[in-house]
Amino acid sequence: MGIGIPGSGKTTVLKKLADDYQYAYICPDDIRQELTGDIKDQSKNQEVWAEAYRRLEEFLGAGRTVVFDATFANDLARKNCLDLARQYGAGKIQGIYIDLPLEVAKERNASRERVVPEQVLERMHDSISSCPPSLLEGFDSVFTLDEFHRFVTAESKIDNKEIKKEFDLR
Repeated sequence: MGIGIPGSGKTTVLKKLADDYQYAYICPDDIRQELTGDIKDQSKNQEVWAEAYRRLEEFLGAGRTVVFDATFANDLARKNCLDLARQYGAGKIQGIYIDLPLEVAKERNASRERVVPEQVLERMHDSISSCPPSLLEGFDSVFTLDEFHRFVTAESKIDNKEIKKEFDLR
């Protein structure tokens, strides 16, 4: 499960992961494009998320590993997806959190084809900063990548014990 604000590089990392290992890939933005013809069209979000979760159920039911690419800026959205993934048969759920300074995301966002309004970026950044992903939400592990997509920290559950490693590879 990818976690990070727009412009963080989340999709770049997650698409490569899915492609490299032939994992199923789900991205609500892609589904939004399919359903509305416009990735920016937020009018069918309920249908978009219903379809994303339907695909999650389908892929997990078929025994596939799934890469889910969404912002997941708040713990309630992450918890909902985690609960559904477990319900649909996920045996192990890992979070990949792209931790990016807001100013870097704003710079990247400005050069993207689909520019997210700055106030939306700020709101998402504030939300994820105040409640970053954690093992307490139900992840089996959480990997934190910095703006250069290098591991900074990793947390895992091993036999119900939490282990945190600091990697800071700079």
